[in-house]
Amino acid sequence: MEIVGYADKLRAQPGQTISFMVSCHAPSFRAQLVRVAHGDDNPDGPGSKIYDLDSATNGEYPGRVQKLHPGSFVSVPGDPRLQLAGSFTISAWIYPTTVDKGLQGVVTKWDCNGGVGYGLFVDEHGAVSLRIGDGDTVDAVSTGVAMQTAKWYFAAGTYDADDGSLRVSQTPLDHWPLQDTAAESEGTASVGHGQTGAALVIGGASCGEHTGIGTVGCLYNGKVDNPTILGRALAPEEIAALRDDRSSVAGDAALVAAWDFGRDFSTSAVTDSSPNGLHGEALNMPGRAVTGHNWDGGTMDFKSAPDQYAAIRFNDDDLDDARWEVDFSYTVPEDLRSAMYAFRLTTEDAEDYIPFAVRPRNGEQTAKIAFLLGTYTFLAYANEHLANNPVLVEYLEGKGMEVEFPLLPHEHYMVDNKLGGLYDLHTDGGGICYSTSRRPIVNFRPNNKQRTIGAGLGGPVLLSADLHQMDWMESQGFEFDVITDEDIHFDGLDILSGYNVVMSDAHPEYWTEDMLIALEAYLNAGGRFMYLGGNGLYWITSVDPERPHVMEVRRWNGTGSWRTDFAESHHSTTGEPGGLWRFRGWAPQRLVGVGMTAQGGTGTNSAYRRLPDSFDPRAAFIFEGIGDDEEIGGFDTLNLGWGAAGYEMDRADPALGTPAHALVVATATDFDDTFHHVVEEVMHMNSEQTGTTNDMVRADMVFFEYPNGGAVFTTGSIAWSAGLSYNDYDNNVSRITANVLRRFASDEPLP
Repeated sequence: MEIVGYADKLRAQPGQTISFMVSCHAPSFRAQLVRVAHGDDNPDGPGSKIYDLDSATNGEYPGRVQKLHPGSFVSVPGDPRLQLAGSFTISAWIYPTTVDKGLQGVVTKWDCNGGVGYGLFVDEHGAVSLRIGDGDTVDAVSTGVAMQTAKWYFAAGTYDADDGSLRVSQTPLDHWPLQDTAAESEGTASVGHGQTGAALVIGGASCGEHTGIGTVGCLYNGKVDNPTILGRALAPEEIAALRDDRSSVAGDAALVAAWDFGRDFSTSAVTDSSPNGLHGEALNMPGRAVTGHNWDGGTMDFKSAPDQYAAIRFNDDDLDDARWEVDFSYTVPEDLRSAMYAFRLTTEDAEDYIPFAVRPRNGEQTAKIAFLLGTYTFLAYANEHLANNPVLVEYLEGKGMEVEFPLLPHEHYMVDNKLGGLYDLHTDGGGICYSTSRRPIVNFRPNNKQRTIGAGLGGPVLLSADLHQMDWMESQGFEFDVITDEDIHFDGLDILSGYNVVMSDAHPEYWTEDMLIALEAYLNAGGRFMYLGGNGLYWITSVDPERPHVMEVRRWNGTGSWRTDFAESHHSTTGEPGGLWRFRGWAPQRLVGVGMTAQGGTGTNSAYRRLPDSFDPRAAFIFEGIGDDEEIGGFDTLNLGWGAAGYEMDRADPALGTPAHALVVATATDFDDTFHHVVEEVMHMNSEQTGTTNDMVRADMVFFEYPNGGAVFTTGSIAWSAGLSYNDYDNNVSRITANVLRRFASDEPLP
């Protein structure tokens, strides 16, 4: 990508300033403010509707390349006590996940460029090694035996300045016959280690005197537990005692540092439990609240036994903030209407968009309708690599579908820069559980298509799908404000209470507990909710209190692209149990009447047929102008081709909370075998889980009332909004949506 950028926030209100960070290979670029009404360029739809706007920020700006520096580590500021002028011992429990990656720093005070300092490493052969250097000479000793991937080892290295000896050892936690990788080795140092001003690094090594993001190399993949430094050379029996119990050196006068990762789980703080207090900072969001070497299976919650979760998992593609410099800023004018906007960035040869939503201030709503933009779903899918996720690739190949990836420029940019979202895997194969808005999100664009759906042709998802709904409302004369997931999470009922109706986007999948509580309070107070999507209110989502631009999801027992170890399913940022909301008493059916039931993406959608409940007088307003036997959504749409029911679908289920008085007014069945029942409901192995064999594979349209005039209408399908514009907006998907929106937006109370 010749030009790419991001904003420091995804939404703003009048008077707030948004900063924009840009990387550009050309000498200069132009920024142009635009309002984005419709981005999908499919010729079967309305086409692109992007309108240039006047702004003092519009103009030409100098181009410069800004790089991404992924990779997590702990940095401990320089301190005289870490200079270690003489003998020393470094130890740690380690759980390497890419032993063949190359040189990886475990605990180092080492200048990679100058070869100065000391450090415990995993070497190029996957063995534990100790290195010291004075800038001219580097002495190293290695066990010479490659460790096994994803196994715990106690690693230790000592330097005895009196005799110049170096010793290193690796002891596996579990010993097996014929594959024991325990090893130790000795060597002699020709010179001692020199002094470096670089910070001490856990999970990498400094590449210069100034340690920070972008200046750390030799990045380590895997867990580290109980790293310790002493200012003397421990004897073998002392190292064995340290391996069995770190408290054996607690009172040692030579103890320099004993970092305890079993504290401060929700923060970037790293505590040194020694009297020296050489505390550090975890940078780029490594994984916390993960099991350590001594986890015994007695608890699944890190808060119950923090000493058994005293490990940090490092990855060379972690990233919490790109930390680019600001290229230009924009202050939202007081009179700018609530809508979707973007700055279009252009050079002579390239173009990119940086979108953002503008919402009204609390209490200053400008319409009776609010459109809820799913910014947390955007972050979950940010820079997704689903086309090369092994789980999905296997599924696609089973359907005879191959998707070349990376192919497009933004796909190459994602791969080359190790960008990924919560559907992707780290370079070591573990699932990514944190996502951040402070980096380029190259699939958060008005015309984005996901190429793993639609038989390889791709389909509009995320923002491009949400714009289908916003464009439809604008074309039909409905005035609306745009609000976001973040607004509800942080402002709660205050942001909702001024609206007669809130319309969801097509895929409102990721909700925090604060959002669910706010929606329930809004509905019970007489609010109305149109859930025009599928797979909504599904995954438990946390927002980092310390870094609110970061969200966390830990996947287990749900339909997804990876699964966390159940013992690590609690969120580090909030401490809450992760997984699906249904397993914490918040099944989507409880609030909106329907919940996730099936998924497809490579086959053909379906259409709805009316059910007896649709003729109940309570539902009469929904079907005004719709024939008794009329097929609903039985036409070409902008998502997966034919049919307004599909992709991901929801069903009503009283056992999961659908109210007894709810009307199931229509349903869509007749799905082929590319659609599957969700895995969380499969109790035993069988082949009857597809569209032709399982009646759970369906999309239900539901209506029911809340107290005080509140109500919910659902369509149970991500594909619904893709049918709104068919036949120049004159179709029964559009008509039903308008019937409900007009009634829900009115001041007249529902019976």
